[in-house]
Amino acid sequence: MERTQLTIIVNGAKEQATIKYDSAKGTIKFSMINGFRKTYTANNLYLCLAQIRQDHPDIIFLCKGAKLNVTPSRMCSQMSGGAIAYELKIGKQATFDDIVRIFDYEENNISESLEQQQYFYKQWITSLINKDG
Repeated sequence: MERTQLTIIVNGAKEQATIKYDSAKGTIKFSMINGFRKTYTANNLYLCLAQIRQDHPDIIFLCKGAKLNVTPSRMCSQMSGGAIAYELKIGKQATFDDIVRIFDYEENNISESLEQQQYFYKQWITSLINKDG
């Protein structure tokens, strides 16, 4: 298992949470300084992170995986187990330069839920169709 730290905001204060993850198994062990620990399993790490965020709606996760316009492609999910994703821009095709690591620090445009990210993704798809059509 690999290990990293995530910056989170709990009750208005920044703190570090620990993430231990196995991208091949789609598993994240999430632990906080208050002693909370839980293991999450899904089809990929991006979806595990979404489960963690859903379980803790009162916590802001300052990482690329929580950013509104970040989503993995099928290929990214298969190759990295969801550890990498695309940072999408309305009206622009995603390229290799748009790939980000989901656990990397980010504090701008943080979404509240996976549903918001999925809605943005649909808007992005529509923007490409409208651009080409």
